[in-house]
Amino acid sequence: MRVRETFAALLVLAIVALAPVAAGAKTTILFVGNSFTHGEYLPVREYNRAHVTDENARVPLGEARHEPVAGPWSGIPGIFARFAAEMGLSYDVHSETISGQTLDFQIDVALPVIAQAKWDIVVLQEYSTFPVADAHGGHRTDFQRAADKLEESIHAKNPAANIFLYETFPRADLTYLPQRSFSDEPIDTMADELRAGYRMVFQHNGHFAGLAPVGDAWMRAIHSGVAEANPYVPEFGKLDLWNVDAYHPSNAGAYLTACVLFERITGVDARRLGPSERAASDLGIAASAAALQRIAHEQIVDSDAR
Repeated sequence: MRVRETFAALLVLAIVALAPVAAGAKTTILFVGNSFTHGEYLPVREYNRAHVTDENARVPLGEARHEPVAGPWSGIPGIFARFAAEMGLSYDVHSETISGQTLDFQIDVALPVIAQAKWDIVVLQEYSTFPVADAHGGHRTDFQRAADKLEESIHAKNPAANIFLYETFPRADLTYLPQRSFSDEPIDTMADELRAGYRMVFQHNGHFAGLAPVGDAWMRAIHSGVAEANPYVPEFGKLDLWNVDAYHPSNAGAYLTACVLFERITGVDARRLGPSERAASDLGIAASAAALQRIAHEQIVDSDAR
């Protein structure tokens, strides 16, 4: 897996490096997912939205892709776009995100958007519980089938497209609240099952360019003492990666997520963004920027070594 992911990252860098040869050429990337990609709360949900094309922004009321809260939205793609600009990379960033929905739903309502020849890179994010074990409410077979269908459809239009899986993070609300699917389990349990579910799909298919270990990076931040494990029991001096609902990412959680995706997709060491990186400042987490960049990089290295 290390060789395949490293080769994919080098290939993307080569595409970017050659971009100036054709005047105005950019690498076009599409993020597919739900609120774990577009962000549920401000300021993440609309961060840097002028530099993200929200494919759902003008979908009319009554259509399945319509979002009741007016867009355009940006979220993690917006942070990614900021990182790319700061590193001098030329990316045209798009998103196809529908709140609370699965990749199966995306196939039903948005396949014509997703399966287009113009996408150089596509990032796929599944619903938060589908990749966990069936005993905990997961739907791994459905996840695998949908991911395979999307991969096949995208590559049918553009065989050279690089498709990445975005491994999501565990939910504190399902772990620490009573009578939930992971109640009385450590937060690690859901993280481990998410990792296993995403790795199953990645290894089964063989045509994905890489797997972005976002959930693993969240656990690294927790185990290293940078972030707290339980947002319902705050720990002084530690980051809360979850937002007020203990479900969606906070500013810090979104930033860490974007750092992992950025390094996996571009091959650029996230630490190069530096402590003065603009998105961290805009999101009010400047003091934690270097630590989150470091954790993202360390997790990429560790994941590739497995």
